[in-house]
Amino acid sequence: MDSCSWSNLPRELTDRIFRSNRINTKDLGRCSLVCTTWRLVIADIWGKNFSLLRTANTGVTRRIVWDYKNFQIETFKGCKVELVDSLFHWQAIMIGPKDTPYADGVFLLKICLSENHSLQPPKVKFLTKVYHPNISRAGRVCVEKSWCPSLTIYQLLLVIYARFSNPEPDDPINCEIAQLYKTQRIQYDENARDWTKKYATASQKSAIDWSRFLKNNKILEPTKLVD
Repeated sequence: MDSCSWSNLPRELTDRIFRSNRINTKDLGRCSLVCTTWRLVIADIWGKNFSLLRTANTGVTRRIVWDYKNFQIETFKGCKVELVDSLFHWQAIMIGPKDTPYADGVFLLKICLSENHSLQPPKVKFLTKVYHPNISRAGRVCVEKSWCPSLTIYQLLLVIYARFSNPEPDDPINCEIAQLYKTQRIQYDENARDWTKKYATASQKSAIDWSRFLKNNKILEPTKLVD
């Protein structure tokens, strides 16, 4: 079968094949050379820095690659991740959930993985200002209590995303905001909405081009796979 025939395979099928965690990075690299269509599909799924996945040569880096591939397979609505300049440096984007003061806000996060990943927790920081009791003024998020070696980055970001809807004012980083949340909820919601409107916009500058993930401030739905 020539390259033209391979390129004519249905997108749903190629998506299903290349999202599979059963394909290692070397084989994905070989597949990207088959035809332009496959190369674009692989880049669309695994990001512009796909070549970084092929640098994994230790137990730690192979675990990080597994974490990254797992996130692309199990991605949840409202969040996307990309590698930045190394396997240890990720960036994420979250869209504030509906029915919260953060609704439709675009929040950028930096995730730095330890050289001893996953024995040590990653460092997570919001690059976007967020008015929230569990996020510091500088954007720091405390993940130590949530982290364990078996946890994936996907699961960790699910925990962080859930705090948009369910803050934990009894275990705060910002005590002033936590106190307002508990005593003046209406004022807290108003402040959070004001910050979201002021700071959480799709026009934020980022090291990553998120335009392919966003349309009118909404994360594009992943391609539906055939059963």
